[in-house]
This record gives sequence, C-alpha cells and structure tokens, in this order.
Amino acid sequence: MSVSDQRANTGSDGPVLRWSGRVLTADDLRGRLNGQRELVLAPRTIVTPLAAEQLRANGVRITRQPIAEPAVPSAVWGYAQERPHPLVASAVQSLERDGLRLKELRVENETDGCRWAKAVAECVARGVCAGGVVFCQDPGLVCCVANKLAGLRAVAVITAAQAARAMRTLGANLVAVEMPGRTFFELRQILRTLGTTATACPPGVACILRELDGHAHR
Repeated sequence: MSVSDQRANTGSDGPVLRWSGRVLTADDLRGRLNGQRELVLAPRTIVTPLAAEQLRANGVRITRQPIAEPAVPSAVWGYAQERPHPLVASAVQSLERDGLRLKELRVENETDGCRWAKAVAECVARGVCAGGVVFCQDPGLVCCVANKLAGLRAVAVITAAQAARAMRTLGANLVAVEMPGRTFFELRQILRTLGTTATACPPGVACILRELDGHAHR
C-alpha cells in the first residue's frame, strides 16, 4: 500500500493525518496516529470497525476528500439515427468510455424521412447540442432540409477526413452519414473528429452566407 500521501500536515485545528489507501485498518494507525485531531481520507476509503473505534477513542475527526467530477465538455455534440444501428451504438459507447460525451437526439413517432430530418435539424438549431451527427439512408435529403433552417450548415460525409474538412472549411454543425455501409472504426473516427472540434463558421464563409440569404447570425 502506498504511503506517499500518508503525511501529517498542520492546520488551524491541529495536525492532520492524510491517508490515500483503499482500506484503513487499526494496524495502519499504529505508529502513524500521533496526536492528530483530523484524518483526511480518499473518497472511497474503507475504515475497518477496529480502526473506527480507535479514531473515536482518540477524538479524531474523519474528513473525506470530495469525489472528482468527470470533466464535461462545454459543447456536447448530439447524434441521431433514422433507424437503430448496432455499430453506431457500439461506437458511441466506446467513445463515452474514453470520456467523450455525446447526446442522443430522439424523434418519436415520425416515420416520414423528410419530416424526421426536419425535426432533428430543429433540435440542433435550437441549441440542444453544439452540433449533430445524423446516421441515415439519404444524407442528401437531410442536408437539403437542414440547410433551410437559419444557422445550420449541413454537410454529407462518409469518412473522418471529410468530416474534418467540413469542420475546417465550413464550420459544419450538422453532418449526415450514410448508413449502412460504414465500419465500426469509421463511425468511431467520424464521431471523435466531430465531437472534439469547434463549430465556428470561418469569417470568409460567413460573409458569403450572409450575402446569399441574409442570415446575419451564421
């Protein structure tokens, strides 16, 4: 058991003993507990009954370090599936295990492809997520519908390299991926590329878009 963090510090309430091990026993306290009035434990350290009794007998107060919250990205991307694809679910789960959070965008009771695309695009336009990845049979239809909404810049891609280029040159905030046909690795790379990239539209492109349709906020 590591004792590198089991050191005594002096605070306003007297000496403090810090213990970073997974279990604290009465044997661990022998030779280490020497007048300290406070014991600081790791969040999930287990204290055995004999150790707890010894701490009470010596008037030692137990304090636990707070559990570190996982970092949550400030701009979370969403994803939607026209119909469930096991490879998409596997890729999302794999990335979440690596710490990349993705938000599922669900459209209930909508079987018409065009209306489904409109509903998903509206979710992104409302700011439910920073951007959206749509897995569908007809990416062209999805992009055509999405690009009718103010503020959306939709692009169809089939590779991570195309996704990266769409983000770099257009600041795409909705990407349509044709399914089926992609491998697990391709899906994972596309999602990772998009989920870790900002969606700001380059100034030159934004200027042209304003000239074309008057949406000054693009």
